[in-house]
Amino acid sequence: MALLRVLSPLVFTLLLFLAASTSDASILKETCKSLAGNHTAIDYPYCVRFFQASKESATADTHGLAAIAVRITEAAAEGTAKRIAALRSSQKEEKMQECLRISSDLYAYMLAVLGNEAKAAALVEAVSQHAAASPPTPDVARYVADGCEGMFRGNKETLPLVAEYAEFRQSASIALALIEAISPPSDQASLVDDACTSFAASHADIGYAYCVRFFQSDEGSATADRYGLAAIAVKISTASARSTAKRIASLQDLERDKRRKDCLSACGEVYDSAVDSLDEAAKGIASRSADGLRDAVTVLSAALDTPDTCEDGFRELGLASPLVAEDEEFSKESAIALGVTSALSPPS
Repeated sequence: MALLRVLSPLVFTLLLFLAASTSDASILKETCKSLAGNHTAIDYPYCVRFFQASKESATADTHGLAAIAVRITEAAAEGTAKRIAALRSSQKEEKMQECLRISSDLYAYMLAVLGNEAKAAALVEAVSQHAAASPPTPDVARYVADGCEGMFRGNKETLPLVAEYAEFRQSASIALALIEAISPPSDQASLVDDACTSFAASHADIGYAYCVRFFQSDEGSATADRYGLAAIAVKISTASARSTAKRIASLQDLERDKRRKDCLSACGEVYDSAVDSLDEAAKGIASRSADGLRDAVTVLSAALDTPDTCEDGFRELGLASPLVAEDEEFSKESAIALGVTSALSPPS
């Protein structure tokens, strides 16, 4: 669901022009044409129907459409969460119950993120800060849907939520594309732009847009030099690792199944280790020395393996992981931290 790098400034200018010179109905249609033309995941007829489901779209400007898109996406997530709850109450098969339980957790997480997105999109003045929401809606939406579907496929079960996931994926695509389109470029675009352009060249799966939002989530990026951006990347990743370690501890306290509890214990250990590695990386970056930067790259490379190590434990036992969202997010964050730090480090 990553957007083309050119989307934000180009479509932002276009949409503001349209807002000033066309009727409300034309704004909606031209907005969908622009989004569909710049984003392969968005279908123009679907986009128009998507907005027409809300009467407010008839009189909304582009910022209003962004808020509406988030609200519709939120409603889609709520509807799927209710559907999952209904299935859980009627499903007796153990593996399917486990898949549904994890799906429920993922959608609850997604709803919390969408709640923050809706608040930000409702404030026209705050749109420039909107891309800093963490974690970004589209990325969460992607691994919520893919993770849920993957769980059912892995158990070779009939997929009971295909329609809901397809709908959610499309609505989340529109919400993200429009939010990014109306988000003006940041004042500190040059250094962040350079860092993210370089990073995206070798990490197409994560992409430029995600990298920019990642840095915009920390105000210090506005004045940071290259070393400062590396330090910020490590700081964000460290906070994420600590948060995940705390969630793992909470899950362990509630877990009664020994195999799952053992998997969670192993995940807790690797995330604790990742925090230590990230702390070491921060020291190396702060030193700005060749040796310190090389050491930082070494420990960041180790931290990058954390999500896969955690997920492997569940996969090997054929269990659904309750940490799909956290592992996916930390994988991206730690990849950025390693990428921007490696760019500073002299060859060995």
